[in-house]
Amino acid sequence: MQRALPIAMGLAAVLSTAAARAQSTPDWQVAGRLGLATFIVVPETAAADPLYYDRAIAALCPAEASCWLRFFTNTSGAALGLPLPEAIEREPTAIFQRSAKNGGRTMFRWACRLQGPGGGDCF
Repeated sequence: MQRALPIAMGLAAVLSTAAARAQSTPDWQVAGRLGLATFIVVPETAAADPLYYDRAIAALCPAEASCWLRFFTNTSGAALGLPLPEAIEREPTAIFQRSAKNGGRTMFRWACRLQGPGGGDCF
């Protein structure tokens, strides 16, 4: 019985570490970069989730740096690369821009096809 406790604790630590890694591993894919613009493919299940984009933006854009992110889904399974295949290009989800020159001014817009939270300005 005394041996079972350290083994159980060790197993719990391994499982906890694996779970933490799974949560910290991004499930988006960078299709490519063109200058400051980065083209990202997100899972369809996360396409309309504002918190998902908050995490992606935090991970992909260094604080206070200029950053242009273009998000898409890829329901057709098209091969990633630039130029984006038309199948991906037809599935925009969101745009994020931050300009270091303009005092860190940011802009986030949903694709109208998703009718993002809060409605408002979309593209």
